[in-house]
Amino acid sequence: MKRSISTFGLLLTSISATIGSGWLFSAYYTAAIAGPAASLSWIIGGLFVIIVAFAFAEICAMLPISGSSARIPQYTHGTVVSFMFSWMIWLSYLSVMTVEVQAVIQYASFYIPNMIKSNGGLTHPGYLAATILMLIITIINTYSIRWLIRCNNILTLIKVIIPIIIVITILIDYFTPAHVLHAANSGFMPNGVKSVLGAISTGGIIFAFNGFKQAAEMAGDAKNPGRSVPLAIVGSVCICLILFLLIQFAFFSSLTLENLTSGWSNIQLPHHNSPLASIIQQDHLPALLPLLYFAAVIAPLAAGLMYCSSAGRSLYGMSKNGYLPRFFQHICPQGNPRNAILVNFILGMCLFAPLPGWENMVSFLTSLLAITYAVGPICLLALRSQAADQKRPLRLPFVHLWAFISFYICTLLAYWSGWAILSKMGIAIIVGFLVLMIYRFCTARSISLNFKESIWMWPYFIGIMLISYLGNYGGKNILTLSSSLIVLAIFCLIILWLAMRFKLPPACTQKYINELHLERDEIA
Repeated sequence: MKRSISTFGLLLTSISATIGSGWLFSAYYTAAIAGPAASLSWIIGGLFVIIVAFAFAEICAMLPISGSSARIPQYTHGTVVSFMFSWMIWLSYLSVMTVEVQAVIQYASFYIPNMIKSNGGLTHPGYLAATILMLIITIINTYSIRWLIRCNNILTLIKVIIPIIIVITILIDYFTPAHVLHAANSGFMPNGVKSVLGAISTGGIIFAFNGFKQAAEMAGDAKNPGRSVPLAIVGSVCICLILFLLIQFAFFSSLTLENLTSGWSNIQLPHHNSPLASIIQQDHLPALLPLLYFAAVIAPLAAGLMYCSSAGRSLYGMSKNGYLPRFFQHICPQGNPRNAILVNFILGMCLFAPLPGWENMVSFLTSLLAITYAVGPICLLALRSQAADQKRPLRLPFVHLWAFISFYICTLLAYWSGWAILSKMGIAIIVGFLVLMIYRFCTARSISLNFKESIWMWPYFIGIMLISYLGNYGGKNILTLSSSLIVLAIFCLIILWLAMRFKLPPACTQKYINELHLERDEIA
């Protein structure tokens, strides 16, 4: 592995991963949930992600390692914790691939409406189109992903410039403060605080910011990780937050009273499956449509290609760690894990049916992402005691408070996804654990499971689903918004204490770190 990525290159990598399909849909869905207060949802969501991103920035600057999300939990809490979070990270990468394909098809339905059902699900022609796109992504990842990586900087600039052109054109023609702050005299927060918070998870905001993790995953390839990783992680969130806010303002500026006759929850657009296309058509700016559709294909498919690669390497990595069969370690002549990529194609196709439409897919994905983010603050706090003398290019102040707030934010984001989504995530967790146990006890590959160090993880998974079931986001409404915030805060304090009480001994963690340094020296 050659350390060849500059700070600017790492920043563009995270920005490129962030600008996938989120900008094409999130303005519409957040507006439908929160009304004009959707802009507040973006600001809160962006600040939340920045706080969590700093936790990853300290860890990855200290331990610059590729695939950090899966490997660092192994250093702090051992095999079971590492596998379960690796499993959910793999599921999230797999889901992103299908989400991006869904985005392309939904925008294509502006011209070919028979591909999408009224609920956003795919028709038979839609499934055929999805299969073709997924095959293209799979083939490119198997045989020629290198050319895409080489063109990533150019693709990123295109993905940034086109939305800016579209947004500026709309804002010049239609922007008024009244539309952005108090659209159609409905009140700034027509659906209350609950909707503002819920939009962060179910409106696609957290999904839109997910690309910041790419800098963490590629920290091992950075020339100067101590400087590059924090700048890329936090910088990508700040830059994309500005872009997403401008897109939201442009969307609000284009809405008319006719669009809101049935309220914000039922925004009337001729083609709601392709919301920005409908807005451009409504604004009588047809010259922007070719630009939009070029970006609507390039941005999601480029992101899908990258996440397909990440999903394949996740399965490959879990197999190398002894968690899954050696079948996933097969490398084709081009150096890609062919079997893992093919399995991801098959499983990715299966996700279109139970999660019809971009919005449902993103809601499920957000709960997975939030849970995978939650391990970051835990590792941050654990490493402060397990590797106290390790050099830290970035050292966060008030680390216990920072770790708690970050962990609390991740838990809130999962909770706001709602019971219907978290219950599906529970099934995914059970399946993952069964896969590990069946493989562990039915093969000759012997691995230490470190069950003791995973004691904190099971109460966390069970507790968050129980609180969601009792809560007011699709649950039984036994817990109000204010009481759920208090309960979740106490719950997070208990889980953090357990995670610090049951972690690997410092000597074991230091052994992993020494092996990492040896690996880096051999590469150098």
